[in-house]
Order: sequence, then structure tokens, then C-alpha cells
Amino acid sequence: MDVPALQQLAMAQEKALVAFAQRLIQTPSLPGQEGDAARLVRSEMQSLGYDDTWIDEVGNVVGVIRGTGGGNSLMFNTHLDHVDVGDESGWQFPPYAGEISDGVLWGRGAVDIKGPTAAQVYGVALLKQVGVELPGDVYVAGAVQEEIGGLGSLELARTTRTDRAVIGEASSNELRRGHRGRIELIVRITGQACHASAPERGINPHYSLGSFLTALREVETVEDAFLGPETFAPTLLFTDQTSSNVIPGEVRLHIDWRTVPQRGPDDIRAEVARRLDASLLDGASGEVTIKELRLRAYTGVERELPAAFPSLAIEDSDPMVGGARAALEEAFGHPVPVGRWTFATDGGHLFAAGIPCIGFGPGDERLAHTNREHVAIADLSTAAVGNAVLAAALTAVP
Repeated sequence: MDVPALQQLAMAQEKALVAFAQRLIQTPSLPGQEGDAARLVRSEMQSLGYDDTWIDEVGNVVGVIRGTGGGNSLMFNTHLDHVDVGDESGWQFPPYAGEISDGVLWGRGAVDIKGPTAAQVYGVALLKQVGVELPGDVYVAGAVQEEIGGLGSLELARTTRTDRAVIGEASSNELRRGHRGRIELIVRITGQACHASAPERGINPHYSLGSFLTALREVETVEDAFLGPETFAPTLLFTDQTSSNVIPGEVRLHIDWRTVPQRGPDDIRAEVARRLDASLLDGASGEVTIKELRLRAYTGVERELPAAFPSLAIEDSDPMVGGARAALEEAFGHPVPVGRWTFATDGGHLFAAGIPCIGFGPGDERLAHTNREHVAIADLSTAAVGNAVLAAALTAVP
């Protein structure tokens, strides 16, 4: 493969690539509202010469460049949705402006994940434009609702299954081969509501909650040699009352638990439930459940799924990792580190479905979900070339 030709074409198309990333940033696409972004991506794929494009039942946008046959099929996977911008006054530039300043593209989604999406859409198209024939089909997919449960990639794993996948989350144009998973637990403690002027008439669930939180800190976590340790954090807290002069009948605590392969969601839930049972006071009762999500796509399709996001860990010795690293190092002319993400991705869903995954994308992951989100334009062009060489390598590597 003529890497200099790819690099030359990528530089020639840099303005178009950046303009596309800008339009994506300028197109708000919160979870459940990704339709405009999906149509924008599909239109760009069509203009770049993809062999086929479509939008599926749940709203994922998919484009494919057909291979000659006999190689591995490969999916480049990003997502269309993004988190809320929060207080806009804290942004250096308006979050949906797609502002460029000093060679940097700013805005919500610049890192997570519209910059990486643009680099995947353009990167794979480079191969067709320079006449490289791939042995396997290559798909580029923009999934819906990654930020709130993974509805889109769960659908892709079922309907657009490939032999391998590249997850385009920000990695500073390095490789990633794993991340911890995540589950969301809900702890409900039920007492007896009463007037706060006569607390002896009720059962205040807050005391059991305090006992439980103390016990929770004593849970021994499990550690994975590569992914690191489990972590957990109590996050949201609700009661069934809005008046401060009423002792609530129920409190509800949410726990964010980052998982490793050695302990599954049901085992974690059971461990937390044991701690809760031993913490209940004064006749209170309680239960621990894994949160159930009911997600509605912008297409109108509704699905129910647990708030459980699997971990991802592909071995460093896997030919996919070695082939990807060798291809990038040859193209970039320098060593390419292989590490892990601190956050969960849709790669966990694909990996759990039996699709080996690695990660590669432009941008600093520490900027994701912040009001400092930005990506260097030079990194977008580099990522486009990187995606092209990954497509060639991973459709051919045994």
C-alpha cells in the first residue's frame, strides 16, 4: 500500500474533513435526537463514494466499502450522540459553533465523538480513492444512544455483524485494547413516612442508608492485571418526598460500579444486597436492583435493556493488536503505544457479542464530557490516515 499517497490525499482533503467535523458539531444530537446527524453522515458517505449506505431500524447510519472477498470484515464504530453542554457560559467558544482557533477545532463532540467520526468516514474513503482493493468488506457505523446505554451498537452486533471492529473513541491516535465495564445499581430502602414533628411514629430510612454507606466502604474490590481494580461510587440520591417536614417512606440511592471480567453484574448485585440486608435498622426493608433502561430511538423504536455495559479486554498477543500496531507504526514512523481507556465504550457490547475490538481515535480522552472539549486539526488528518491503514491491515491479518 502506498502510504505517502494516502497521506498526500489526506492533506488535500483536510479542509473538507474539518468542514465535515464542524457541521457535525453544529448539528446537536443528544440521545434520541440523532436523526439530523445520521442524515448528515450518510450524505457525506455518499459524496465520498461509499458502495452503499443506509439508516437502520433504530437510527444507526452505516456505510460500506466492499472488499474483493476472502478477508476479514471490519466495522469502524463511533456514535452519533453526545452529552449535554451544561452551562454554556463556561465554554471558551459556543459549544455548537465548531469554532477553529490556532489550528484547533472546539465544541461539544470535538473529542466525543464527532471529530473521530469524521476521521473514520474520510479515512476509509481514502482507500477507495487511491484505488486500494481490500480483501474484506469495511463498514463505518455511527451508532445511536451510546451515551445512555448502547442501543445502537447492540443492534449493530445483531444485524451488521463483522469479524472485527475498531472503536473510534479518543485515544490520542494511539491504540487501546480494553476498558472496564459499568453497571448502575439502585438501592431502595423503605421505611414508614410520618410527620417530622413526631419521628417515633415512622421508620426513617435515612438511618439505614447511613449504616449501609458505612458498610459499603468495606466491600473488597477485585482487580484485573490489565484493566485495574473495580471502583464504585454512590452518585444520585432521591426520596419519595419533596417537603422537608416529612420523614420519607423511601430513599433511593444510585451506585456507579466499574467492573472487571472477574466479577459479573449478578455477583456484584448480590454482594451489595448482602451489605444492605445487614444494614437495615428499625424494621426498614430494602432491595438492590440493576437499573432497567427503556430507550426510545429517534425512529420511534423502543427497547428495554439493563444498565450494564460489559468490559473489553483483548490480549496484547492477539494478531489484531500486533497487526494494527505494525501498520500504524509503519505509517506514522514512530512507536505507537497500546493502552486502555478509563471509561466504558460500545466496544464492550461488541466484544461481549464475540467481535474482537481495538480502539483508535484522535483527541485527548480527558477532554471528553468537559467544557474544554477540542481536537487539533492535524490530529484529525493523522487519524484519517491511521484509519485507512488499519482498514487495510485488519481485513488482511489472519
